[in-house]
Amino acid sequence: MRILTHDQLHRVAQAIFAQQPDQAVSERYGFVPTINVVDALQAEGWYPVRAQQTNVRQMERQSVARHLIRFRQDPDRQISVGDSVTELVLTNSHDRSAAFQLDLGLFRLICLNGMVTPVGDVGGIRVRHGKQIVDEILEGSIQLSHQVPRIAEGVEAFRSTLVSQDEAQLFAETALSLRYGDDWQQTSPVQPGALLEARRTEDANGSLWSVFNRTQENLFKGGLRGRSATGRRTRTRPIHSVTEDVRLNRALWTLAERFADLKGATIAA
Repeated sequence: MRILTHDQLHRVAQAIFAQQPDQAVSERYGFVPTINVVDALQAEGWYPVRAQQTNVRQMERQSVARHLIRFRQDPDRQISVGDSVTELVLTNSHDRSAAFQLDLGLFRLICLNGMVTPVGDVGGIRVRHGKQIVDEILEGSIQLSHQVPRIAEGVEAFRSTLVSQDEAQLFAETALSLRYGDDWQQTSPVQPGALLEARRTEDANGSLWSVFNRTQENLFKGGLRGRSATGRRTRTRPIHSVTEDVRLNRALWTLAERFADLKGATIAA
């Protein structure tokens, strides 16, 4: 596990170190630098291992743009869920576009791929900007840790649920609609079959877990050969947007839960 230093975090997401919010926020906005939360989580044993920031065109907005940090515990404390380990996923911005949001995530070891797993009706812990943010985030990390058994049950249900080729095709079609919209047949550069291509032998089986992971990895890492709306040969782009990363991850997980439910698998509420 490679823990990111302050210098490394600053190079990939300078908004983590913002010292003031966007000028447009109101006087009631309780500003707390994201790095304060990062340091507090690290003091509790959650270490930053990956960070990213939404690209913005205006230079002056780079210091307040939406950003994401993934945290993992040291190997002696990591909680394994199948072939993955648990993570905390923190998102924030200082331009009024997002509150602090803490989610439970999974990092799949064989493909080095990160997921965001919705917990409850709202997905995670949402904290409005205010002076008590650090304490509320730390409390939220404890609450989310208590949800790991539920996520583990979900993964086991996905692993034990077999899907047919037609059902896998339907899963991929729905995933494309989540990514490109209801008119994905006109806007998507690839067909559903491309999302179901296995990048490793471990995923070349008919379980819902395999179908979910193939679809998620192919959507997020990109590089799939396809054609644009004008017929030009192209490749899909990886997802770098913080907003899209969290949104699509949650949506795909919820889709897998619905498939498992329809197939009769039991997932704890």
